Amino acid sequence: MFPGSADRSRFRTLSRLAALLWAGLLLSSVVSVQADETKLPPFSKASVPPAPDYESAAGWLDRPEDPDRFGVDIIWIYPTVLFDNSAWLMDITRKDLVAAAAETVTTEARIFSGQANLYAPFYRQMNLAGFNLPEKERDALVAYGENDVSRALRYYMQHHNKGRPFILAAHSQGSYVLTQLLVDHWGKLGIEDQLIAGYVVGWSITEEDLRDNPAIEICEEAHQTGCFISYNSVAPGKQKDSPVILPGAIVVNPLTWTREDTLASAELNRGSTFFNQDDTYQTYPGFASAQIADGGLAVVAKDPKRLDVPFFPSGVYHGYDYPLFFENIMTNAAQRIQAYLAKKK
Repeated sequence: MFPGSADRSRFRTLSRLAALLWAGLLLSSVVSVQADETKLPPFSKASVPPAPDYESAAGWLDRPEDPDRFGVDIIWIYPTVLFDNSAWLMDITRKDLVAAAAETVTTEARIFSGQANLYAPFYRQMNLAGFNLPEKERDALVAYGENDVSRALRYYMQHHNKGRPFILAAHSQGSYVLTQLLVDHWGKLGIEDQLIAGYVVGWSITEEDLRDNPAIEICEEAHQTGCFISYNSVAPGKQKDSPVILPGAIVVNPLTWTREDTLASAELNRGSTFFNQDDTYQTYPGFASAQIADGGLAVVAKDPKRLDVPFFPSGVYHGYDYPLFFENIMTNAAQRIQAYLAKKK
């Protein structure tokens, strides 16, 4: 599944992409130093950390203790957690980075708990600073993480899946890597009919992607299966300030699960969930509305100051893509699971 890609020409050059994945700072206090490509050590093959071994438990951020508890699996590809000046690629043995990645499992991926067996592979993601590099160097770095995720998914299908339907879910750099793999390989793998849905959030699936691979289907309704969801949250009018809203971005509204551009009122929001550093959280029904506009998901929140974060322009809610619609996504995952299982009876 997902063999390594030879064609790296699809990487988008975005002048603002250096701001890309600071969402990890919203979820973790472990890494707090902004990366600077001029201060990182020179990259060489000798500095590349060992690849994850997916035959070993050490290759997985999370795997289910009881893999047969649910009849459905979820594969989670975590966002960027490497922001400091230590290395160009994530060393999956570094405890602070492991802790930061694990925090995304207990926050964002918590949406899917209680519904599916969760598999989260480690991958050697690129340091945030890599987005400032010349394209050739940048592509070479991203390829390590992409190849890792490809191998992890292939190993999962061969050794863990056992024919179960599955959900793909990711955020930020995880969604970028997953999108690259989908565009290159989806429709050619022989496992497409096992997909319940793909939540590829915090990155753009674009019209260009669909032209490059028509096998990728975008979700149009809440009970649809075998399709993908993508959106990027911003305040109205802030779409051009978001580095992850690409030209031709396709948006699914997580309050209606359609691509209609009419306003979905806050009354449709079952609950936005905000996590604290002490592992507690609060859920607020009706916290935010959502409307598809200009390639983004325009969000009007009851307390927008709560959504402003360092390193992103004010009004770019990238770190809250999942929390803003937490209860709606949780309910929708259940809807799609039930719809899939009903079709297979």
